[in-house]
Parts: sequence; C-alpha cells; structure tokens
Amino acid sequence: MSAQPFHWTVAAPFFRTDHDRWVCDFVPGGRHRFTTIPRPGEHLNWHARKRRTTPLTHWRQYMQQGHRALSRTEGGVITIMPQLAATVALQKRLGKRRAPLVSWFFNTELEARLRVRQARITLRTVDRFIVHSSREVGLYADLLRLPPERFAFAPFQYGGELATEQIDEDDPFVFATGSGYRDYATFFRAIEKLGYRTLVLAGDRALRGLNPPPSVEILDQIPKHEIHRLVRRARVNVVPMTEGGANAGLITMVEAYRHERGIVSTWRTGIEDYVFPGQNALVHDLGDADGLAQAIEAMWTDPGLRDELNIGARKWAEENCTDDAAGRFLVTHLDELADTYR
Repeated sequence: MSAQPFHWTVAAPFFRTDHDRWVCDFVPGGRHRFTTIPRPGEHLNWHARKRRTTPLTHWRQYMQQGHRALSRTEGGVITIMPQLAATVALQKRLGKRRAPLVSWFFNTELEARLRVRQARITLRTVDRFIVHSSREVGLYADLLRLPPERFAFAPFQYGGELATEQIDEDDPFVFATGSGYRDYATFFRAIEKLGYRTLVLAGDRALRGLNPPPSVEILDQIPKHEIHRLVRRARVNVVPMTEGGANAGLITMVEAYRHERGIVSTWRTGIEDYVFPGQNALVHDLGDADGLAQAIEAMWTDPGLRDELNIGARKWAEENCTDDAAGRFLVTHLDELADTYR
C-alpha cells in the first residue's frame, strides 16, 4: 500500500484566500498535498512602504498566519518571505514541534547586531532556505552560522498572465520600475544626456531628493498588469541599481524577461545568475551615467540588437523562470524533507 501524500501548509503575505495559487500547484507527482493559509488584515504594498523595517502591526499578522500554518499542518510548513519564516520557526521551537519548515524567497537584510543574534537563534529550526541568487547561499549561511546545505538557489519565477502589447513606436519611451536599491540619480543623469521620453514607477523612498529631467514622467502606483503592459510597450527597459543589499532588481528582471523584453542593467554583485551581457541584457558600471546612456542609446537605435536581446530574454526565462520550473525545483526538496520526517 502506497504512503499517503505528505501534507504541507503554505503561508504567504500575499495570500488573500485559501484558494490562491502558488508554485505548490505546479509540484509534479502525487507525493505531496497542500493547504493555503491566507494572511489576515489588509493587503501589503511594498512599493508604498516608507521604511525598510517591518511595522509591529504586520508582525502581529505574521504571527497569526504562522500560528495557523503550524497548527493546521499534518506534516510540514512552507513560508514565503523571511518574516513568516521567522514567526513559524519561533513557534516551532517554543512548541517543540517536529515539522519540516521550508522558507521560500528568503531575502533579508540583517544589518543590526541584535537582529543578527536573534535571527541565529530563531531561524535555527528552518530546515531549508530557498534563496534566489547563488551569492546568498554562502552569505546567509555565514551570517546565520548554519550549514550551507540548508540553503538552495532557485531562480525567481513568474507564472501570471503575460501582456501582449507591442513596442509603442508612435511615441516610444524608456521604462524603469522598482524601489529596492535603485540608482535613479545615475539613471536621471543618463536620460538628461539623451532626452528620450521616460516613464518611472517607484516608491517615494527611492526618488526622495531627486529632480527628474524634463523628459521624465513619474507615474503613480498602478496595478501589476498595467506595469507589465508598460514593460511590453517600452522600447527600452532599464534596471538602474546601487551595490546595496545581497541583490536587487531580480523580480523586475524576471518579469521583463518573461514578457520577452531584454533590459539595460547596472552590473553589480548578486545578479550574475540572471544577467548575461549580449544575450538578454546590456550592462553598465555602477554610477556610470555615460555608460548607462550609451547602453540605452544602443538598444534604442538598433532594432536588430533589441530583437536579439528580447528573444534571448524570453528563451532563458522560459527555461528557468516559469511556475513549472519552480515546481520541479521545489519538489526535490519536499521529497527529501518528507523522507526525513516520516
């Protein structure tokens, strides 16, 4: 008689109902079954956050969601985002629960010494951290003083609907979006040299103190599907970044690639798994406005180059960044943990 499927509860801050879909819906085979745990309270908008740290009210909601995930599981728990990993890990430790814990999208900044010490204790009960750049494996293992074997790299995935708009050749524009570790100061200097029509969608924190050139329009927050329409319509998509953080811009990159759009990107540590110069991107050095302007101009003025990068972006993303690809990656870790905990 075959064993019953191993049960996992899955908790994410963006789950609004117990019917929301995620990577677990694309896990192949029949060895696992999943229950979605929605988040209580209001929807989170990361672009609109005024600070990097998580407010106390959100921590309370994470604790509630984490408690439900741990109490309802018959096997293990999968969390998305580090805050939920921390709350479930703490409750697992205090309750002495024997349940595998997987933390997907573990990307965090533990700069304060007190937070690092707390994290080393709390996160000790996480069995597998899934990170989204290979650099983070060693970085977090050293920081948290945990074995590197507990960490695994998987590319970000995007499995939502794909916009189909064509490049707007009647009124072409450059598009840049994102708020985390963005270098819009250098970007604006480059655009000022070029004078190209430019649309920017970013949070107030990322743009504070900057004066955009006359050709730049700062957009108000819009739904995700409208962002993707702009990605498709833009002649050039740019991801300008600083060196801060373990990585930056990866979600923006993957969503552009999945929409068959190559990018112009800052070359910085943490993006090596996603940016392949001449294949899906043109790159420039940190803080180099002249180099950024040259890359934008090359992609703007050369349709053949643009097509080549766009096709390369789509092919790479179809192989590495779909829900099916993420599901195949996840199941290998779920199989291993289920065998360990049965």
